[in-house]
Amino acid sequence: MQSSLRSVDNSLGAMTDAEFVDFQRLVKEMTGISLSDRKRAMLTNRLAKRMAFLNLNNYQDYLYFIKAEGHSERNEFINAVTTNLTYFYREPHHFEYFGQHVLPILSKQNIRNKPIRVWSAGCSYGQEPYSLAIEVCNSEIESEVRILCTDIDSKTISSVKKGAYPEKYMRGLSDELIKKWFVQKTDGTWQAAPRLRQLLIGKRLNLFDKPWPIKPAVDVIMCRNTLIYFTEPDQAAVIRGFAEHQEPGAYLFLGHSENIKEVEKFYKRVGNTIFERI
Repeated sequence: MQSSLRSVDNSLGAMTDAEFVDFQRLVKEMTGISLSDRKRAMLTNRLAKRMAFLNLNNYQDYLYFIKAEGHSERNEFINAVTTNLTYFYREPHHFEYFGQHVLPILSKQNIRNKPIRVWSAGCSYGQEPYSLAIEVCNSEIESEVRILCTDIDSKTISSVKKGAYPEKYMRGLSDELIKKWFVQKTDGTWQAAPRLRQLLIGKRLNLFDKPWPIKPAVDVIMCRNTLIYFTEPDQAAVIRGFAEHQEPGAYLFLGHSENIKEVEKFYKRVGNTIFERI
């Protein structure tokens, strides 16, 4: 369906309370995200772009369209409502601990010489897993490492696989790291080196679609600044899922503002928002 790219502000009325509740319910059902009342303006702005593209004039029509169109528009809806704020080496102490402590320990324990399995859950555009990949390549470990990158947003997964970033998305990287691990393309974007890209495997995954298509015994899980959007029961359910996919001695990294009691049942704290499976 073609868009006239009309001005949405002039053609759409205000979202009613009932419509906002319907969208809140739909977002929770499809993503697990509990959308607070304070997010109403954000939701309105983001949905307006999709509705303009589809030439839909009111929110009820869009609600019906999402339900009627199946996976195609549902994926676009999820992409529109999810937030993907990230940058390279965000919360740098995590990557320092990963590179200086976790990798050497796991490699030393890897007597069967199996790949060390790392899962970046909620990887957004890929700055987190590429930061992990840089740490792997800068390390002196001999073990093979595989980094699984998952996100509910299908567009971000596509970005992860390409590994090409505009200048504004290179935040967090020193000039030295950029020079060593990226090449600037003719369109101005920075392309991650093949050695980094080959470590990553990207898949779309909704943490609330269980069972997860992930084999147990994951050595490291990074799920940072994702659980804060979930209710406490949903946070607990995800933590239990992580624990079921890890064995004693494995590591879990959470975001700096994610203080989740359920973690204490399965993990011990070994650093600032860094945990070890018990």
